[in-house]
Amino acid sequence: MFREGPFPAFLHGVVEYVGGGLFIALPLLLGYESGAATAVSIVIGVLMIGIAASTDWSLSLNNQIPKPIHFAIDLILAGVLIASPFLFGFSGESAPTAIFIVAGVLHLLLTIGTRFEQKPEKAERDARAKSSSSKVRAAAADSDRPARSDSGSQARPQVEGGAGAERAPTGDRSSARRS
Repeated sequence: MFREGPFPAFLHGVVEYVGGGLFIALPLLLGYESGAATAVSIVIGVLMIGIAASTDWSLSLNNQIPKPIHFAIDLILAGVLIASPFLFGFSGESAPTAIFIVAGVLHLLLTIGTRFEQKPEKAERDARAKSSSSKVRAAAADSDRPARSDSGSQARPQVEGGAGAERAPTGDRSSARRS
């Protein structure tokens, strides 16, 4: 997977939705003679749309498939597209054979040239936000929030002495109050 391919993931998703629709419509528009070519074309079209709709990106409906898995599925799908006329026995019919082979090669090139990864600064910010460390989460927060002090301690309300006087946690003895 190229880090900085020429195609954004958004374009890849649009191409997969359109390509899936074409794979569903082409057997009806061109009148494939082979029933196997028609069936495989419709199944591949539905799969392409389903995978695009389930991938974790902006065009998704349910964000279930991570981008690296989508990348692997696309490589397999490109191989299946190229091999389909020979695997499913419709290589004697020129129109679907040419469509499947050309679509497989184009899909392979699109997959190789797609930027599936996030921008480095966004990935780093997301990693910080998911971290369990409060200091790291605070550093990743929006700039609108007030900055924390270097010591990381927060001011505690002052409670005057007496039996109910508040005590600081045992790890911070400098601000402990005497009763």
